[in-house]
Amino acid sequence: MLRNLVAVILATVIGLTVAKFIEGLIGGGVAAGAREFGGLVAGYFAGAFIAAAIALLIGRRWVPLGWLGAATILFASVITLATFSLPLLLWPLSAAACGAGGWLAVTLLKAEMQYRQGKQDETLFD
Repeated sequence: MLRNLVAVILATVIGLTVAKFIEGLIGGGVAAGAREFGGLVAGYFAGAFIAAAIALLIGRRWVPLGWLGAATILFASVITLATFSLPLLLWPLSAAACGAGGWLAVTLLKAEMQYRQGKQDETLFD
């Protein structure tokens, strides 16, 4: 249980860092041009992918952790979109980017719905 909590927290922090880095690298921040919108969407996609992949790798490739990692990036994108006056087109694009990033991580890492139980004598982080 503690492993899953640490997986989601660490995945969220790293995923948000990657998303904001790519957003700033490509788009140069939140502004009104098409390049900036592309930076936002690319950042959300990469952040969701990284967050889902990290959560899956730490959490023994359990599918719900991957989707939860991607959902945290979606939540951050909703906060960004609600805070700044951005076009309505970005709302479905950001949702699609986060969904695609999460789906790609779950697919590439061959995650499973069944939670893998470890050995009985494991510690909290094994």
